[in-house]
Amino acid sequence: MGNRTVSASTESPTAYGGVSDVPILLHARDEDEQVRSHPCILLVENSPTTLRLLSKPLSQRYTLLSANDGIDAWNLLQTHPEIELVITDILMPHLSGHELLVKIRASDDAQIRNLPVIVIAGAEDKDARDLAFHNGANDFVTKPIDSTELQARVRVHHKLARTIHQLELSRRQLTEQATTDPLTRLKNRRAFFQEGRQSLALSERSRTHLSVMLLDIDHFKRINDTYGHQAGDRVLTTIAELLGEMGRTVDTVARVGGEEFAIILPDTSREGAAVLAERIRAAVEQSAFDTGTEPVSITVSIGVATFGTDAADSMDTLLKVADRRLYISKKEGRNRICTRDQGDSTTWP
Repeated sequence: MGNRTVSASTESPTAYGGVSDVPILLHARDEDEQVRSHPCILLVENSPTTLRLLSKPLSQRYTLLSANDGIDAWNLLQTHPEIELVITDILMPHLSGHELLVKIRASDDAQIRNLPVIVIAGAEDKDARDLAFHNGANDFVTKPIDSTELQARVRVHHKLARTIHQLELSRRQLTEQATTDPLTRLKNRRAFFQEGRQSLALSERSRTHLSVMLLDIDHFKRINDTYGHQAGDRVLTTIAELLGEMGRTVDTVARVGGEEFAIILPDTSREGAAVLAERIRAAVEQSAFDTGTEPVSITVSIGVATFGTDAADSMDTLLKVADRRLYISKKEGRNRICTRDQGDSTTWP
């Protein structure tokens, strides 16, 4: 098979008037940017008069969508992810405000499930408030509606929802930074052990095999010394992409050292891991890697350890066994895999 040239970038990825048909555009903007700059609110109300009373104090600050009943509102929520807050009456045909609220809070879509919802009802409905809050309403407004009070409550809940959303984004970013290798975007060593322990615990409970593969780029220092560290980074990111493409979705691929990568293979025997390891070894050997100046050929050495076959009962010991076998692969000439300890004659090619 002829060589193929493979390359990868070294850059890290950083991240409406009217009241007839539904949806009703209650406050229109001339410019798309203006629409995006105004938060979107969904008004759910089957009374045209009440709908006008609701929209008038809000239309200057918000983009408004409306629905005549809970079913139409639910459909709008599925197709308009820009909605940031819901104001709903209780008494409506087909699907009441209470029933809509229950559907929102039970949604599989976290963005819908976490929307702030303000419920509106007549002052004479004494039980509506308790039921609304029981079903997950953020606030409750009685009729007749005080426009100043309504605006204030909308501002408070919208601001709070945005703050919570930003905090959640920050939390996710921090988690990603703590568990992701910045160059290759693979899991880092810390995440490797976290996921490995979970996978190992599952294998113990289900009494299935789990294999760990440790891979090292042969003579990687020569690439850095000859072509520079940027070329070395190109090779690392390309190897990372290749490993991600060749593994299964259930596998965990991580960069655990400078030029070292590890793969967790759930429900995989020694023999199954050896097949994948050989495929990876051969794919690397048959590829030409872009250094920015000229393509180069590289090889990898691989060590494999298997829970349920080898004397290893933790991720730490599994990795130590795989590391020992990686050393055997290096010692016996590199560009090979090892699945057993020395003397068992199981290194190839």
